[in-house]
Amino acid sequence: MHWWEWVLLWLALAVFGAAYVGWRLWRLWKPLKLLGTELALAQERLAEVEARVGQLEQQLQTVDDLAVFRDPAELRQHRADLKAHRRAERAARRKAHRPDWAHHVEW
Repeated sequence: MHWWEWVLLWLALAVFGAAYVGWRLWRLWKPLKLLGTELALAQERLAEVEARVGQLEQQLQTVDDLAVFRDPAELRQHRADLKAHRRAERAARRKAHRPDWAHHVEW
């Protein structure tokens, strides 16, 4: 082989290599655009969550306010009281919507 044949061979390899890399980058462009939009959306959501965490930190003064560190029996009683209160409210709403002739019926 002559020297110019080697030059042509290496030139052809470089052109085909550049074409292959260009083709791969062209196919990668759309997923990269989608990834960019998803990252922007995730950044907005993260900013909202961080703002909400800041609000909750202001509400929560001490670690002792967390339910994890409270007495389970006290929490159980509090939940039972809330359930009873909600049931009473619901019963009152149902009773208010009943016709007059059905007020003596308990549901």
